[in-house]
Amino acid sequence: MVAATRYQIQRAKDMSRESCYEKKLSLLDYAFDLLDSSESPQDFTLILHLSNPPSLDQLRAGANSAMKRYPVSGSTIKNRRWIYVDNHNPPLPVYANGQPSLETFVNERFDLRVHRPIKQILKPNGDSEAVLVTRFHHAAADGLSAAVWLGHQLSVAYGFADPETSPASFCDVPLRASKTSARRSAFAFSGASDPLWTTNYIPSGARRWITLNFPASDLQQACRRTRTFTYNDLLATCALEVFAQWNQKHHPQHKQKIGLWLPINIRSQSAAAFGNGTSRIRLYARYAHNSSISDKAREVRKQISWSIKNGEWVVTEPPLFTKLPRAVISPLFNGYLRQPTVDLSTGIFTHAERWCGNAAEAFKYVTRIECVGLLHPRQHLAINGATHQGQTWLTFTYDPALLDAPDARALVEMYKEQIALARKELL
Repeated sequence: MVAATRYQIQRAKDMSRESCYEKKLSLLDYAFDLLDSSESPQDFTLILHLSNPPSLDQLRAGANSAMKRYPVSGSTIKNRRWIYVDNHNPPLPVYANGQPSLETFVNERFDLRVHRPIKQILKPNGDSEAVLVTRFHHAAADGLSAAVWLGHQLSVAYGFADPETSPASFCDVPLRASKTSARRSAFAFSGASDPLWTTNYIPSGARRWITLNFPASDLQQACRRTRTFTYNDLLATCALEVFAQWNQKHHPQHKQKIGLWLPINIRSQSAAAFGNGTSRIRLYARYAHNSSISDKAREVRKQISWSIKNGEWVVTEPPLFTKLPRAVISPLFNGYLRQPTVDLSTGIFTHAERWCGNAAEAFKYVTRIECVGLLHPRQHLAINGATHQGQTWLTFTYDPALLDAPDARALVEMYKEQIALARKELL
């Protein structure tokens, strides 16, 4: 009896330690870990331009607190588990006055079995401004969690919140359930969407980016007045139009099949837990070419509603082969996604305009937001956006081996033209 009691006590201690200091990778975590490679790095970067920036020590205190509050961000991977590392060295952020350049930092390789899934540098910009550059590996966090993490870091740094003193317990991200699970949208084309036209088809894994910004408040209000589509729908429609016009320009005789990869939040609670709570739906340019921008946006809203209702976003149970060693699974998984019959859409679009938790207060000193996205070898352009304080920033991320700088600038100009058309029609 005594021995059994001692065993139960020890087992309870072991389980407590496991829940506090380690956690199994979720299916979404593991998927991004498998996808990660030198030619397809699965991380994204948030670049925040700050006025009245906190000191380096204050930002480090905020980062240390965020890693305790969200322990996955302070962990490494071992045997498909997140293992919390209490000794965070070097401390975040690293002061970068000159070196490395932003491009070098953004394109450095991640090794989640050696380093934690967040890297951060602080670059001064004069006496009263700074640029905080943070890379998040998608195996650990999606965009919503990245914003929450930065919101906590800045809240502690600015003195809006008290720092965490000990690591919190790991917790899973609760996901929505659905009675239906559609593998394809009812609006999908026969076969996969066309890839974006590029001058080359061999990716390098490097990323370059251009950021476009424009006033948002008037367009947001105009979209609300229609009561038939949102500002996000309008921006997604503009992306579809850019992809369609770009491919039409380079393949004028080809019947276009343009698709958009749209990540959506599938948490059962909007901001519950830190980690991966994002799936995707796919949208298609299924409207008449000469339709108004409003009619096209309504068609996009119809497709979004259908995909959400019919569960195109549902994360299915992993097949049995995922129990095989990573060295076996990764090439199989990536080989499957490279097949031209798999619909990875023409390009990626994301946009955020609401901040969860205390991020809204902490972000009041943010004057510009850029998001350098991740790219799959079959997804040649990502448009990642954020709207904040009446401005929208859209960052166009591309692989310089597939698109050169003049091509990237031309795509940005085409998007500007779509926004001008929307203003002319809606305002």
